[in-house]
Amino acid sequence: MMMLGIPVEKPFPTPSENKRNTLMVIQDWMLGPEKPSNERGANAEYWRGLAKAMQVDEAEARRRRCSNCEYYDNTPGTQLKMERIPWNQWDVGAGFRGFCTKFRFVCHDLRSCQAWEEKEFEEE
Repeated sequence: MMMLGIPVEKPFPTPSENKRNTLMVIQDWMLGPEKPSNERGANAEYWRGLAKAMQVDEAEARRRRCSNCEYYDNTPGTQLKMERIPWNQWDVGAGFRGFCTKFRFVCHDLRSCQAWEEKEFEEE
């Protein structure tokens, strides 16, 4: 959102908004896997399904994690804001917390969803 040409930051989600947004991404965008793992071959059914939805092979789908998604924000300021959102069952064993700027919820570096987009890096 812009006001007089200056970007205006949206208020950070409340814990209840975070829960609602998380459930929506689980239901509508294949957020998963439910029990993330870095073990080879783990959660094969989830990754095969996501690969099919993304129209890539399973190995490529496994590379597309929230941690390297365009929408994943784990900056120190965002980490501070996320401290206001209590941990829940989706936090346990899911890796490092980050914030999904597309769907506005706490996501994790070991998960993925159909909305994954490659992060673009700017050269200095």
